[in-house]
Amino acid sequence: MRNRTIRRGSTSIFSRIKDHRAFSLVEILVVIVVIGIITAIAMPAIRGVLENGEDAKVTQNAKNIAALSSNLAAIGVAHVLPDSLGGIEATARLLREGVTVPEGPLAGQMFRMNGLSDQEITKAADKLTIVYADKELNLQFKDV
Repeated sequence: MRNRTIRRGSTSIFSRIKDHRAFSLVEILVVIVVIGIITAIAMPAIRGVLENGEDAKVTQNAKNIAALSSNLAAIGVAHVLPDSLGGIEATARLLREGVTVPEGPLAGQMFRMNGLSDQEITKAADKLTIVYADKELNLQFKDV
């Protein structure tokens, strides 16, 4: 069987289809420019979302540290280090490593903040303050 082509004018259907398969350089450049413009518009929004997520994470870490500190203070465990020994950051690192209750009904029980890096502790420390409450020092979350 021979390949039959239908002729319309001077060009065949197959040759016209073949001519339109590839994109021209101008079309590709236009697509790249449009993608670049969309990316330039979207980047500030994406950056804002990431910063909000980071702020929420820091705030939650600070609240968790303050809650653990408050629980330890409520059962009478001295755990807050003064500023001369590192203050808030040193206390948060101590809580990360774990504090064992020395006496009372919870004697031998260890309280620990797992999974906090030094960088996360440093960021969370900005949202904490040392307060004197009910005969014991503890860390408290600052509502800023």
